[in-house]
Amino acid sequence: MKSFRNYVITLMTVLLASFSVLASDATTTNSANNKSKAPVINQVEPAFWWAGMKTPSVMLMVHGVDLASTEVTIDAKDIKINEVKSLDNANYVFIDLDISKAKAGTYPITFTRGKKKTVINYELKERNKETKAQGLDQSDVMYLIMPDRFVNGNPDNDSSDKLVQKADRSDRGGRHGGDIAGVTSKLDYINDLGATTVWLTPFLENNQPGWSYHGYAITDFYQADARHGDNAEYKNMVSEAHKRDMKVVMDLVFNHIGNGHLWMKDLPSQDWIHQWKEFTKTNYKGETISDPNASEYDRKIMQEGWFDGHMPDLNQDNPYLAKYLMQASLWWIEYAGIDGIRMDTYPYNKKEMMSEWVSYVLNEYPDFYIVGETWLPGATWESYWKTGGKNRDGFNTTLKSISDFPVWDALNKTWRDHWSITEVYKTLTEDFLYDDAGQNKIFMDNHDVDRAFGSFKKDLPNMKLATTFLLTTRGIPQIFYGTEILMAKGGDHGDLREDFPGGWAGDERDAFTKEGRTDDENEYFDYIRTILQWRKNSEAITGKLKHWVPFNEVYAYQRYTDNSSVFVVINNNLDEQTFDTARFEEALKGKTSGKDILTGKTISFDGKMTIPAKTAYIIELK
Repeated sequence: MKSFRNYVITLMTVLLASFSVLASDATTTNSANNKSKAPVINQVEPAFWWAGMKTPSVMLMVHGVDLASTEVTIDAKDIKINEVKSLDNANYVFIDLDISKAKAGTYPITFTRGKKKTVINYELKERNKETKAQGLDQSDVMYLIMPDRFVNGNPDNDSSDKLVQKADRSDRGGRHGGDIAGVTSKLDYINDLGATTVWLTPFLENNQPGWSYHGYAITDFYQADARHGDNAEYKNMVSEAHKRDMKVVMDLVFNHIGNGHLWMKDLPSQDWIHQWKEFTKTNYKGETISDPNASEYDRKIMQEGWFDGHMPDLNQDNPYLAKYLMQASLWWIEYAGIDGIRMDTYPYNKKEMMSEWVSYVLNEYPDFYIVGETWLPGATWESYWKTGGKNRDGFNTTLKSISDFPVWDALNKTWRDHWSITEVYKTLTEDFLYDDAGQNKIFMDNHDVDRAFGSFKKDLPNMKLATTFLLTTRGIPQIFYGTEILMAKGGDHGDLREDFPGGWAGDERDAFTKEGRTDDENEYFDYIRTILQWRKNSEAITGKLKHWVPFNEVYAYQRYTDNSSVFVVINNNLDEQTFDTARFEEALKGKTSGKDILTGKTISFDGKMTIPAKTAYIIELK
């Protein structure tokens, strides 16, 4: 049944793409009939912009009826039109405005056909004074939320008359009702836990008939999905986070859209998406992009094949599409005041365009954080996408942060598959491939992989050891909502992205409270909270990493700056271990004791140290 559904979705997608060709041809054929009518304008994107931006121009995508046959003019001294361009489809025009000298205000743009005119008043706003775009560093910890599955803050928006899929909490692939209001209501909880940053999976409109809850099939780049709330609610959430000294990372997708997007009913041009004679899915082999021996066939399938049957693949070789996408990201930064962007499926995009996009954003907001989802099998391939890499093909991305899947893999080999803790050590020995591994985003689990506690066979001591490593090694840690209460599902995405207990009225328990959690959940919650809260005031955690070769399943490392030092010891052995400390003298520097932040106890190491089985120490060296 599932394969038949996918077949139907694919067939519908191909038909929609074909229909767009016919619609475009029909528009051109009937253009003569429109000459006696005032130009019809249906949509302008972006709907408004800002004066005083460093970027001197803005491109408007205007959609209507046979707009290519109109003359476009603007009556203003401080704005001029650089270009008016129509592509294959006469229903669209792209207007490039020079706003380098413009001030905030409203500017009339006139569309004239014969004696008929239509005027739109385009607004340039004052810059958003609340926009911080402050970026992230190693002192931060991201809390990843799938808003549909977190908290239902406003039951009135669970379904929308304008959107196809309705709420059905019993359907693992359905809409469950979580929303932006729910996230806002739990900012104090997240802050108290100790996370410094909120990352929501895409909240933009996904007007799809099924599996629309995850947000990765965008059908409107400028509007929040009504079942999550509206743009103002998102902007308010960012403001509320900033009031708590927290940051916000937005999730975006440039590689593909949902087939419910307007573009799939009326393509701006035939090369707006990658079109095939028959449905062709990507091979998901990102390593082909950096592979000097890869066939052009494999590279083409990787970057131009569709991510799924209902996700048309965007063609960023089209400069107007590329500009549209880049502007959309800048719009959200300025409008909502976000601090970072996580870019989905990063290597699937045209790499040159993505490098240009990162530079475009950083030109406007130099401290802004951008992390690419680079799901690749090792540091060799990951480093290709990170700035500073010495790539022999001459390509140098401007991306500073990648999703460190090698660290995730090492964590799973060690505590899921019971390999030696040396796997974690070995992974970090490859940091010479990165210019600054401290900018890498590291994680135990996320919305695409099995939850860590389930992967670790619900072994609480192992979960604690993995958590200690994640939150004290180099990089910017990310934890998945529910990790702190030992949510453990895996397998089907709809299952592992389960609802947070207590996020809905009538839930059997409220795991946001101590009383609503089990003893094991509270034990782990207190453990991770202790580390997270300590991190907020630790200078050492922002510094360098120095580690020692593991022995007898004991792994030791130091995080340090010129003024602060912390010594971490992880005993992954089933037995207590006692060892000489002379080999660590370059970290200990004559000190014979320190405070373990996990227990508050003083740990002595006058020549020797003893650590219990399956235990970690985080020792502050004063």
